[in-house]
Amino acid sequence: MNRNLLYLVIILIASRFIGLPPNFSPLLATAIFMPRLTNNKFLQSFIPISIIILSNLFLESVHLMIFLTILFVVLISPIISRVMNNLFYSCLMVVFIWFIFVNGSVWIIGGGNLLTTYISAIPFDFKLLISTGLYLFLFHYAELIYTQFNNSDKKIIDRFI
Repeated sequence: MNRNLLYLVIILIASRFIGLPPNFSPLLATAIFMPRLTNNKFLQSFIPISIIILSNLFLESVHLMIFLTILFVVLISPIISRVMNNLFYSCLMVVFIWFIFVNGSVWIIGGGNLLTTYISAIPFDFKLLISTGLYLFLFHYAELIYTQFNNSDKKIIDRFI
């Protein structure tokens, strides 16, 4: 694996420790953006999943069902991004799937009223939507700048592997 790819992984792992507000992370945006960085479908899913698994070794533990649900959403994000081929709609769809599945897991574990669980999650998931959109915007324009200076048909990560 190339050194530049390793730097990307280290930066994304570090982003989980720098004290960002809850649900404000570049990981979901990274998962959505991966098909634009590499054609390798294994790397598209492996990089975001490995970042979550490695960083969770040092973070506060979460219930296994919630953790597996988060991994599932991150795993399917590159697939949704490839199928939709639009960053805006991919962002909306992935955050909506997050909202349904992760909060459904919270309800299954915690019990209570299903509607109350989903309503209580709206502010947190709205922050997730905003952060995912902002990071996708940043990634998109970074990609545009990078491709303007490097004339190549290969995707960014594929150039380094």
